[in-house]
This record gives sequence, structure tokens and C-alpha cells, in this order.
Amino acid sequence: MEQVPVNRTALLSRRTRLDLAHRGLDLLERKRDRLMEEFRRAAQQALAEAGQLDRTAAAGRRALADAEIADGPEAVGSAALAARRDLALSARPSSVMGVRIADIEFEALGRPRFGRGYTAGGSSPHIDAAAAGFEAIIEQTLRLAAQEVRLRRLSEEIGRTTRRVNALDTVIIPRLRQEIARIASQMEERERQDRFRLKRFKKRRPGFRSGVAR
Repeated sequence: MEQVPVNRTALLSRRTRLDLAHRGLDLLERKRDRLMEEFRRAAQQALAEAGQLDRTAAAGRRALADAEIADGPEAVGSAALAARRDLALSARPSSVMGVRIADIEFEALGRPRFGRGYTAGGSSPHIDAAAAGFEAIIEQTLRLAAQEVRLRRLSEEIGRTTRRVNALDTVIIPRLRQEIARIASQMEERERQDRFRLKRFKKRRPGFRSGVAR
């Protein structure tokens, strides 16, 4: 345990540290409130994206079933192989109260009928509808994933900030207050003892009577 010196310098140092701790606590609480506000906004967006994904996925599955019934699984599978491609994703950094968050960005995934790699003879209106449906599913999945990445980063920072707030509020600030009170009390006790010793010393001096020295 740290030995706290009992002197005016130590007292002023603890008071300065206590003031800084209060300022830090205020800043951290404001940061946490702002992060929680952003977390709630992102959570609402994620819920909306998840609901949209459910609807988009249901429509995509229906389109796929219709295509398999109308054109056969082989034709649908062949068109799917021809339509395969890589997706270009990028991360744009943004900041919330100094917290860096990567926002996932991508171009719209919908393509024209003959921009999917298959020929007119290898497609049909049903296959086109299924392809468009699954492009929409992938795009919606990416939107939801972007929100989940944001939520995870915000959640981690909220937890870290909350731990720092708790440490200041329940450990550091109370300890500094106790040290300030202890130092001030011990200094006052020393001053009383010094005054008492001074009075005794004066009384013992030759010629000292009734508080007046001859």
C-alpha cells in the first residue's frame, strides 16, 4: 500500500488529482451516454435490417422455387454457376466520441439481365427473378452485417468506458477523498501538538508568567 506523506504538498497534490478525477469522470460519463445513444440508434437500424432480410429471403426462396418448377433444377444451377462473382467490400473509418468504427461499404449488387454471365438461352424470366431475389438477399445481408460490426465495436467501447467510470467513481475518487481527509486530519493534529508544545515551552522559560515574558 502506498505510504502517503503528511504535508501540504501531498495535500495539494491529492486535491489536484481529485479535481482531475472528477473532470475525467464527467468526460467519460458523457462519452458513455453518447456511445449508448449511438448504440440504440444502430440497434434499431439492425432490427429494421433484420426484418427486411427476413422478407427479402422469403421472396428470394419463392422466386427460386418458381424457377426450379418452371425451368428445372439443372437450368437454375447452371445459371447460378454462370452468375458467380467476387464482391468488392471496403471499410470507411468513422468516429464517435473518439472511437474509431469501420463502416462497411459496397456497391449495389443488382445487375441487368445479361450482366449476370449467362446467355439469353440459359435464362428465363423465372431464373432472372430468382437471381435478382438472391442478389437482394446478399445485399441485405451485407447491410445487416455492417450494422452488427458497428454494434459490436460500440458494445466493446461502452463496456471499456463503463469499467473506467466505475473505477473512478467507486475506487479512485473515494480513495483520494480518504487520503485528503486523513492528511488534513493528521496535519491539524500536528498543528495542535505544535501549539501545545510551544505553550509548554513558553511556560518553562525563566521569567515567563501569565503569558508575558519579562
